[in-house]
Amino acid sequence: MKFVRECLISSALVLPVFGSSPAGATPLVPISYTATPGEGIAQGGTYNYFDDTGRQLIDGIYGVNDWSANLGNGNAYEWVGWRFADPVITFQFSGPVTVNQVGIDFNRAEESTALIFLPGTVSIGGTDFTVASDAIPNDTRGTLFFNGSWSGTTLTINLVHANPNTWIFVDEMTFDGVVIPEPSVFMLLTGGLGLLLLRVRRNWIGDVLQGTQEAA
Repeated sequence: MKFVRECLISSALVLPVFGSSPAGATPLVPISYTATPGEGIAQGGTYNYFDDTGRQLIDGIYGVNDWSANLGNGNAYEWVGWRFADPVITFQFSGPVTVNQVGIDFNRAEESTALIFLPGTVSIGGTDFTVASDAIPNDTRGTLFFNGSWSGTTLTINLVHANPNTWIFVDEMTFDGVVIPEPSVFMLLTGGLGLLLLRVRRNWIGDVLQGTQEAA
C-alpha cells in the first residue's frame, strides 16, 4: 500500500507540470524587429510614412479607415508605408517559438491620389501567400491572417507589391503560437521524475524487506 501511495504522490507532483503546457495558440509579442525603412515625401508621398519609434508595427496601436487621419501624433502617423521597396521585416522573439498564425493590418485606398494597394504576395518564413486585390474593401483598413507553422527565434516577412509605383501601408503585425520549452526544462523534468521514481523504488524495497523480516 505504501508503494501505491508513493506512486500517487509522484503522479500528483509530475502531472500538473505537463498539464500546464499550452493547449492552443496564444499571442506572441516579439521583443524587436528590423525593417526596410518606410518611405514618404521623397518618394512622392503626401507625408512621411516612417517607423518613428522602431516599434510601430507591434505597439498595438491601429490606424483608422481614413489613412490620413490625425489621431494625435500627426497625419498618417500610425502607418508605415513603402512605395518602391518590397519591405522585409525580421522579428526577434525572446526565445524559441512556433508561430501558427500571422496577422497583418493593411490599409487599402486605391483612389488616384492615394494609390494604396494590398501587396500581391506575402512571404512568411519562406512560405508565399497570394493576396487577392480585394481581400479587404477599398477605403478601409483590415487585418489579413496567414496560417502555417514557423519555428525559431526569428521570423522574416516580405511584402511584395502587386502594382508598381503604388503604396503598401501597414500599421500592425500580430503573432499567435506557442513557446517552445528550452531543453534545460525537459532535462529538469526528466531528472526530477527519475529522482522521484528512485525514491519510490527504494521505499518499496525497504517495505518488502521489512515485511520479510517481520514474517520471519
